[in-house]
Amino acid sequence: MKTYRSRFLSTLILLVTGVLLTLGLVLGQLFKDFYLDSERDRLKEDAQLAALYLEGGELDEIRDYVSEIDDGSSFDILLLNNRMEIIAGTPFRVGAIDYKIEPELIPEEGTFGDGERDDLIQFTQPVDIANGETVYLTFVRYVSDLEGVYDRIWLTIALALFFSFFIILFVLHNLTNQFIRPIDEATIVLRELADGNYRARVYELRNDEETGSLAGSINVLARNLESISLGESVQRARLESLIEYMGAGLLLVDERGIVTLVNRSYREMFQYDDLSNGQFYHGILPSPEVETLIEDVYLTEEVHRRQLSIRTGFNQKTYMVSAAPIFSDTGMLRGTTLLFNDITELKRLEKMRKDFVANVSHELKTPLTSIRGFSETLLDGAKEVPELRDQFLDIIQKEATRMQMLVEDLLELSRLERDDFKLEFEAVNVNQLVDDVCLVLSQKAEKKSIRLERHHDGDVTLQADLNRMKQVIMNLVANAINYSPEGSQVDVTVDVREESYVLIVKDNGIGIAPKEVSRIFERFYRVDKARSRNSGGTGLGLAIVKHIIDLHHATIDVESVEGEGTTFTIRFPRD
Repeated sequence: MKTYRSRFLSTLILLVTGVLLTLGLVLGQLFKDFYLDSERDRLKEDAQLAALYLEGGELDEIRDYVSEIDDGSSFDILLLNNRMEIIAGTPFRVGAIDYKIEPELIPEEGTFGDGERDDLIQFTQPVDIANGETVYLTFVRYVSDLEGVYDRIWLTIALALFFSFFIILFVLHNLTNQFIRPIDEATIVLRELADGNYRARVYELRNDEETGSLAGSINVLARNLESISLGESVQRARLESLIEYMGAGLLLVDERGIVTLVNRSYREMFQYDDLSNGQFYHGILPSPEVETLIEDVYLTEEVHRRQLSIRTGFNQKTYMVSAAPIFSDTGMLRGTTLLFNDITELKRLEKMRKDFVANVSHELKTPLTSIRGFSETLLDGAKEVPELRDQFLDIIQKEATRMQMLVEDLLELSRLERDDFKLEFEAVNVNQLVDDVCLVLSQKAEKKSIRLERHHDGDVTLQADLNRMKQVIMNLVANAINYSPEGSQVDVTVDVREESYVLIVKDNGIGIAPKEVSRIFERFYRVDKARSRNSGGTGLGLAIVKHIIDLHHATIDVESVEGEGTTFTIRFPRD
């Protein structure tokens, strides 16, 4: 694209060139006409002077004189009698001229020849000779003889115009540099600003006050626009980042049903990897109920919220979907905003809370009912019967102990789940800890004729909380004894492997059904509810074990075959 300065300079050059060419043509023609008129006047003066000199002379003398001056002159001379016959001069060129003029038409002061011819100049002057007759002296000048003069005139004019052109060009160049170039540069910078390049600047060091002021004003404008653009870019980046990475899925639909905005969370929620703006909303909504929600917004122009259960792949999740209308400044409905909040975890936690309350209520209700029932029986008279009194008091004590264990486990679980809970790490010899636990539980195992076998495949010392680790091993081994038949075997193994230390508790008990394996670490979950309650369990032991293992950054896995036994494997990373 040509700049304003180049266009302006090109126009001026064309204008100056046209003016100089026109001036050259006019001057050339004027000089030519001027020189031609000068030649005519000179020819007339020479002819009249010669006629005056020859006036009253003899014919022969006049003829000799004409022949003499014709040879030395730059023009042709003819001497004619009164019959217009050539009697002296250059008869070999007379065919090129029309020398015959009626004598009576020639005045005393002479006359020019045929005015219609432009290839020569002819002037005829009458001369009276001594014998009283009149002869005619004709001077002829050929225009072709003047071509050399004309060429020199044209050359002079061309050279003058040529140098004038370059002088004018130099002046115009300097003027455009001083006045037009700053405007051109300002135009370029303004165009850059219009295209969004707010770092463009105009050169300000100008001697001219007006152009310097213009450059300064444009630079101030550019700096202001750059500052505004930078702030807007930061705000836009923040807004885009907020929209893209907000926890909720966002979808904007205009009044035509075209999606104008969709964020990353929405794509990830409903697995729309190739979803982009510009699509119709009917094909990209995860549920027909969402379409109904959009239609309700268009019909009522009010905010609508609905809790929807939506299946994505193999997962069923619950969302709180909010749909709000978008209005223009004039109050016209321009679209709908859809916000998808995943409340699956909240629903799960709410269900867990309800289940927890129900389980605690149930677990407390059973011993409380027993205590109340037997205490009322004692008050009604059973205390007078020693055998019944001792039996009822023993039952009351067991139920009270069970309630105490339940409350202690609940408090223990609550402490472990607190954010500020910290373990007391120290060097713990796992082999020794296993031996101590087995020694404590050996009497319980002997009552069921269960063999407690310990296997130490290496010495293992961990940085761990001694009491919590003892609680974990005690719980796992006690469960293995409780759920194993009489005469079976429980194996406790400590192993050193390449990437971890491993603690394995294996029994040959009743086992766990495959569908229940994933739930055994839930609170109050029991595989065999009757046996667990009879064994004095609260249903919180494995939940406490899982929390302690997680706090030690270890993992616990379960492998079980129903009717054959269960294996718990704990892996501690080797730091």
